[in-house]
Amino acid sequence: MTNRIQDAFDNIEASEGLKSSTMQFLQTEREKRNPRQFRRPVWGKAIAAACAMLVLMVGIGGYYYYTMRTPVSFVSIDVNPSVELALNRCDRVVSATAYNEDGEIVLDGVTVKGKLYTEAIDLIVESDAIQPYLAEDSDLTFTVASGDSNKENAILTGIENCSGCQKHGGQSYTADVNSMTEAHDSGLSFGKYAAYLVLSQYDSTVTAEDCQNMSMAEIHSQINEHENDVEHNENSGEGASGHNGNGCSDTSFENGNGHGH
Repeated sequence: MTNRIQDAFDNIEASEGLKSSTMQFLQTEREKRNPRQFRRPVWGKAIAAACAMLVLMVGIGGYYYYTMRTPVSFVSIDVNPSVELALNRCDRVVSATAYNEDGEIVLDGVTVKGKLYTEAIDLIVESDAIQPYLAEDSDLTFTVASGDSNKENAILTGIENCSGCQKHGGQSYTADVNSMTEAHDSGLSFGKYAAYLVLSQYDSTVTAEDCQNMSMAEIHSQINEHENDVEHNENSGEGASGHNGNGCSDTSFENGNGHGH
């Protein structure tokens, strides 16, 4: 259309200025009558930009969603109730799992998903459901597992400083994260499973199934009895049984990282 207008004007005898202004007027009027035709390129650019922004947002959102939901560290809370918390890179709870009926009752009374692990621990330890198990002779045990030793130590420090641990004399340890699958296959939290492994070093007849029905205080009590026997034999010159006698506060967990309160 523009070419036809140009050809028509070439056959008219008039000054170039008049021709130019008249052609510009006609072009403007034509754009007013057909706005969509002339705005299409602009809309195309806008749509392309919007699509690019959408792709970018989806990519960022997907990475954030993946990061926030992927567990990288774990905390096992054991008394008689056994509960495990899975934590993301920001140390927030992405899931909570009970490994016995008492643990299920505890989790039914609290909401910990999305909370910082120290806050989740305090909610669990201070819940009404767990109070009957926190007698003076109970062993409140926290076990941390992660593929990153720096992360493990940071979480241990956080646990030891939280009120739920300090108020009830909790003990904290680390465990091998690779043992978790074996622990769960045995029906135990990885924290109780780590204690079972120590007890089984002293008493080969004890099984993981036996420990399912034992509290942490009962497991630790048996370990302490074996440790005392070993120490007595060493002092009596009767020889040791081949165990170093360090018990739960030392050998029950990876690298012997046990911290009592």
